[in-house]
Amino acid sequence: MNKKQKRYISVIIVLIVFILIAVALLGQYGWMVTRTGGGESGLSILEDNSFTKLGYSGEETQEENPDCLYLWDSTDENSAVFYDQMTQILHDMKVEYTETDLSKEEMPDPDQYQIVITGFTNFQEHSSVILEVVSWMEKGGNLLMPQVPETGSVYSFMSPRIGVENLGSAYYEVSGIRITDDFMITGEQTEYAIEYPYQSALTVSLGESCEVHMVSADEREVPLLWETDRREGHVVVVNLGHYEKNCRGIYAAAYSLLSEYCVWPVINSSAFYIDGFPFPLPKEKNSYITKEYGDNMDMYSFYVREWWNDLISLAEEYGISYTGTIQENNDNDVEAPFESKASSNRYQYFASTLMELDGELGLFGYNQQPLCLETSDIGTREETEEDIGEETEELDYEKDLGLKYWNNKSDMAAGLKEVEEFQKGIIDSETMQVYTPPSNIWSEDGLDAIKDTLPDIAAVAADYFSGGYAKEQEYEVDEDGMIMTPRITSGGEISEDMKLSAFSELNFHYVVSHSISPTDVLNPDAGADLGWPAMVENLNDYEKWQEEAAPDIRRMTGSEMAGAVQRFYYLGSEEIETKDGLEIQLSNFQDEAWLMIRFNEWTPDEESVKGGSLTKLSGNLYLLEAEQDTVTIQRKDAK
Repeated sequence: MNKKQKRYISVIIVLIVFILIAVALLGQYGWMVTRTGGGESGLSILEDNSFTKLGYSGEETQEENPDCLYLWDSTDENSAVFYDQMTQILHDMKVEYTETDLSKEEMPDPDQYQIVITGFTNFQEHSSVILEVVSWMEKGGNLLMPQVPETGSVYSFMSPRIGVENLGSAYYEVSGIRITDDFMITGEQTEYAIEYPYQSALTVSLGESCEVHMVSADEREVPLLWETDRREGHVVVVNLGHYEKNCRGIYAAAYSLLSEYCVWPVINSSAFYIDGFPFPLPKEKNSYITKEYGDNMDMYSFYVREWWNDLISLAEEYGISYTGTIQENNDNDVEAPFESKASSNRYQYFASTLMELDGELGLFGYNQQPLCLETSDIGTREETEEDIGEETEELDYEKDLGLKYWNNKSDMAAGLKEVEEFQKGIIDSETMQVYTPPSNIWSEDGLDAIKDTLPDIAAVAADYFSGGYAKEQEYEVDEDGMIMTPRITSGGEISEDMKLSAFSELNFHYVVSHSISPTDVLNPDAGADLGWPAMVENLNDYEKWQEEAAPDIRRMTGSEMAGAVQRFYYLGSEEIETKDGLEIQLSNFQDEAWLMIRFNEWTPDEESVKGGSLTKLSGNLYLLEAEQDTVTIQRKDAK
């Protein structure tokens, strides 16, 4: 080989090394910006036709012989309020049940059922039903009394049969709850305040046979949730009297105490959304900002130097994968044509750092105007004291919130196309899959526009609760395959009501979902009066609580949570007792499934699970990761 050839070989080697380095760098960059779902799990959204539409209560079909009977009374106001909550709990726990409205129907023979739920309060009116249910329970039935009844002779007759030794004459105002043992997931926080208390619980003292799981969070410690055996039967009583959506986890936990074991699907996901981010950065000053950072700090500098850096630190501390939903402009335009008024440079900076944090980009909107027509069906604002007596003045969406209706779906579509083109100009290969509606206000008209214009949008993350013109959402999939992934808490001021909601949903769906907006620091309703440093500290405390209560919950982006909700929603399970323990057969199993299991009468052998794995959450409550469509769990004492 001559010198010339050796020189060429040296050059070729250098070129090869250079190419390999370049490919590696491009691969890293491509990984950073081309993923359509961030986070650590990589869970994707599946085609809706991957699932067989299962029938269970509230769906297409029911089993011919369900194990559970739900009794209620549509003429009983408290019963009607609780009906909406309890039936949704049973629906999401995939419980097959028969419901009977006692104001219209005769009670079925309870001997056909393993579980009876008395979802009514007027015991006097339904005295014959109560007598029959008590007799059935004492012969071996499992009874859930989830509602606080009206006192009277019938309840006096029943009370010793449910463990009550003494019954007070007055109702008690419950301002907080205290979990007394490890039957629910709490972390280190065992007390939760009730933000709007009222006289709701009966003042009772219980016999020694009762196992008390929850009491009022005060010196009196009024029993709020207990269970006891009665002859051959078993009864669980909830003496709380709060039937709001943020208490569902308590009633789900009560239901899970009834039988030998209780199995229900869960989501196993924690997501954190930043609504309207990236967004047009304001350049003026604001008193909320200058109060904390001095007169020289304008909002542009604040968001770049303080706000975003603090959120980056929070993400790095707790492994958060943010879902930022882009807002292109800050105007009020709702009439086509639309054009961009934003500079893409700062958007690119925010978007690239969002990707580096394993986050993703979703859709907020062309601007801050919700996708609603004047004729759209949206939520309604609750009347305030100022509204009372104002018969001629209707509650007004535009007046109350300063928002505009869109003229038609065509203008909506044009705005959506504009923001999509703008987003592609920032990161061309990032595909938006999640929509977070401005002000949490959404309508079917707006969803239709999204489905027709941006078919890659597969999930809507609005509010779990109603109010302020926001319609509530459930964790579900609509008839077109759009996945609903509501947020439970929001803002930088985590209220007592929000803490209770987060605790409840962790124990019901095993889910945590929070949202903030860049404008929260300017909005007193979201905590602006506290100042941004205090808001960040609140967020840190909230994430710390989650880390303590559920250290293994999966941190996800919005699209990954949508994939988790989709699998949860369609999952069905059948439990079969075996001589050594339990076999669980799953339908609509795709690639993974998560379920909670409470073992009330025996302890599982975590090392002998086949087809999945068990993780103890608290007490006798476990999380099952199913890796196959059939899972077997062996009792610890089985030989």
